[in-house]
Amino acid sequence: MAFVPSKIKKHKSELEVGLNLTSMMDMFTIILVFLIKNYSTEGQLITPSDFLHLPYSNIQKAPEKGLDVIVSKQLIMVNNEPVVPMTDVVKNDPTVMDRGVIKPLREKLLYFSNQSKKMEVDYGIKFSGKVTIQGDKELPYSELVKVIRTCGLADYPNLRLVVYRQTD
Repeated sequence: MAFVPSKIKKHKSELEVGLNLTSMMDMFTIILVFLIKNYSTEGQLITPSDFLHLPYSNIQKAPEKGLDVIVSKQLIMVNNEPVVPMTDVVKNDPTVMDRGVIKPLREKLLYFSNQSKKMEVDYGIKFSGKVTIQGDKELPYSELVKVIRTCGLADYPNLRLVVYRQTD
């Protein structure tokens, strides 16, 4: 037997207003996605190159981002673009070397510094002159000094050497 629900008369002022749960879930989902997208962690800012093995160090300072110079046993690269083979640098080939300066590397660095200085004028992004050097751990010190000297003479005096952090 079916029962007829009782009819309750409500005045317009007594109407109940509630929150729509579906709309609230949509809003929280959007906020969560926004926060996850903008959340940044302090992690690996620099990806080590596949062409070399970095040395280990007990440094505590976090890495800083800069123009990436990779010096492996085979070649020198700037921002993963090959610049000059290391055999020419080691042999002090006169077409590549000039008084301890690597000419192709200097030209590439000057190109990037000119682009950065142009961006400083056009957009107000300050040129810092920072360069991060990833050098193979078996690279002779004299060859690394040539790269450092070239960076300094090509408007990149603020340099950082990239190493792996030693764990205890």
